[in-house]
Amino acid sequence: MDLIELGFCRKPHGIKGAFSFHLHNREDSVLKKGFKITLRPLAPESSLPKMGKVFEISSISFGNKIIASLKEVKDRNTVEAMLPFTIFAERSDFPETDDGEIYLSDLIGTQAYEENGDLVGEIVDLGFNGVQDILIIKGKEKKLEILFIDSFVLDIDMTNNRVIVRLPEYI
Repeated sequence: MDLIELGFCRKPHGIKGAFSFHLHNREDSVLKKGFKITLRPLAPESSLPKMGKVFEISSISFGNKIIASLKEVKDRNTVEAMLPFTIFAERSDFPETDDGEIYLSDLIGTQAYEENGDLVGEIVDLGFNGVQDILIIKGKEKKLEILFIDSFVLDIDMTNNRVIVRLPEYI
């Protein structure tokens, strides 16, 4: 099972068992009615099992807030007992990408190189600073954070498991 973190939930919505989701990528979310998600507890007080539990989305709406209902959850008390939790989905459940498109999560595990061919390190995680996505690279001596923008990410070659980056001056 290859689970990808999509977001988290810290509060209920309404009295009929809905959730207010915070998604890392709300513009291109894979979530829709019928999609299965795995919820894992964010704190010991959550009633969810430590390894998580699979639920099916019965409805989801995207607006000022992302409001979701789960097929197996019917009341606010159940929602409150589950909180807080992290939302995951299986990578194999994501829709296929078009040519030239990738999911950022697919970059985890790829090697990052400078333009001159020097190895920078391995992409081990992704971040977000509120404006841009960030590649987190485990270098030889330390972890580096590179903004995922054209100025710093020059080429992505998934066939050869390589990303060419330009290191910012502040590194």
